[in-house]
Amino acid sequence: MEKYLICSDLDGTLLLKNQTISPKTLGLLQQLIEEGHHFTVSTGRMYNSATDFAKLVHPKADVIASNGGVVAVSGEIIQQEKMKQSALLETFLLCQDHDLPVFFFSTDTVYYTKNPPYYFTDEEDKGRVNATKLVAIKTKETFLEHADQFINGIVIEEEDFDKLAILRNELEKLSDVSILSSHANNIEILPKDMDKKYAVKNLAAHLDIKPENVISFGDGENDIGMLEVAGAGVAMENASELVKKSADFVTTANDADGIYYFLKKYLNR
Repeated sequence: MEKYLICSDLDGTLLLKNQTISPKTLGLLQQLIEEGHHFTVSTGRMYNSATDFAKLVHPKADVIASNGGVVAVSGEIIQQEKMKQSALLETFLLCQDHDLPVFFFSTDTVYYTKNPPYYFTDEEDKGRVNATKLVAIKTKETFLEHADQFINGIVIEEEDFDKLAILRNELEKLSDVSILSSHANNIEILPKDMDKKYAVKNLAAHLDIKPENVISFGDGENDIGMLEVAGAGVAMENASELVKKSADFVTTANDADGIYYFLKKYLNR
């Protein structure tokens, strides 16, 4: 039997608006895993949060977290990339200059420069982050104390998108970071040449899955790389036009069982 590697983003892709997985999609993914196929949560979320959602699917589900910075198979981290401290410091200082909040992530801790959004701490929403600890970073000195723990970062601004655009233009000039976005309100900051695309390629090689047997689902700019590298790159109907143009297929929206309907047809289930 030809084995497939199925990789899925979380928000706007696998998850419904209420942060759950539809019973149809969940049942089919569990069936495919029991048949010997591989399923991987592939998300910008930190490792702890990504792992929780992977376990909701199946104990054998694997994890790509921090936009590719962390890859885990059967609960064992097989790849972990950290940002260079020089690039981190430049990022921190630029965000300070532009008065924009930046959050840095380890596998279990969120480090923040301004007050975190409500869903970092709210009981009903904090599963989106699931940080063991929240650590405030208000000075350059405090930043440097923790910088060796940072895997990736994100700048979040809910109102002034022009400020985000100006900052992004400056961040893209840095030599040791990759800049992406998963939503209009953020800038994702990653180690250079390490994103979901490379993580999916490395995971497929580790699992001995043929490139043409990789199926990737996504809806955001940070998913484009893994859609392009997959044998079947699938954009959700709710994805942006840029993402859809980068995909081989477009399925129905995340709230309309898009993953379920695509896999049923593509894998003849």
